[in-house]
Amino acid sequence: MANKSIKFSIKSISTEEFATIKSCYKEQEEVGIETGYGFGINPNEHIVVVNFSLMFKCLDNPFIILKISCGFEIEQQDFSQLSNKERNAFILPKDFLTHLTVLTIGTARGILHAKLEKSGFEQFVLPTLNISEMIKEDMVFEITSE
Repeated sequence: MANKSIKFSIKSISTEEFATIKSCYKEQEEVGIETGYGFGINPNEHIVVVNFSLMFKCLDNPFIILKISCGFEIEQQDFSQLSNKERNAFILPKDFLTHLTVLTIGTARGILHAKLEKSGFEQFVLPTLNISEMIKEDMVFEITSE
């Protein structure tokens, strides 16, 4: 399935956490940004979830925190082709995960913009990230029966 496109749609967008902590921001100090991401899968509903988090920090203290998740529903036929019965797992191609992550980060950028409007923190924009350097290989989701 390496060269075949996977049909999907955005099923859900959720802001899991958002906070601004004005007392931690020091205008004269250097601002850093920390990001994180992760993936989940719901094989029963053919859903892949991308989680993304970011923190803007001053002196190692976060002053803007955002955590979101985007759920992507994969077309049933394409989802079943991601299944590896011998390994009892689903294998998601690196390029597909990169695409979903790019969509999720773009969504996070829009949420951040909307949340920071008229907050005094409008100048903080999520910079571009090179996702292809972050996701280096296909991801295997082992399925355990409960």
